[in-house]
Amino acid sequence: MTLALYVVGIEVEPGAEDAWNRWHEDIHVPEVLREPGFLSCRKWRDTEPAKDGWARYVCHYELTELTAMQRYASSDAAKRLREESLTRFGNVTRYTRQVLTEVKRF
Repeated sequence: MTLALYVVGIEVEPGAEDAWNRWHEDIHVPEVLREPGFLSCRKWRDTEPAKDGWARYVCHYELTELTAMQRYASSDAAKRLREESLTRFGNVTRYTRQVLTEVKRF
């Protein structure tokens, strides 16, 4: 079993940052963590904004294995959560996503 890390980069327009953070921490992340295979989430804020002044965040979701991420990516829950994010904050957020697998722990 290979651990997987789902990395989501988020840039948020400054005027929407407080509302986005409340929704993200109170609603979105807890819903994601209820999905099978998700172990934890660590949220980071970049000390430097994007060139246009938007705040930059990175979330690291640790998963039990790569297949858990594959199941989630094609699930109705993932589709619903992305749609909700776009509906609420689509015009004031930008996302990047990647899935990493562990090579070695030191």
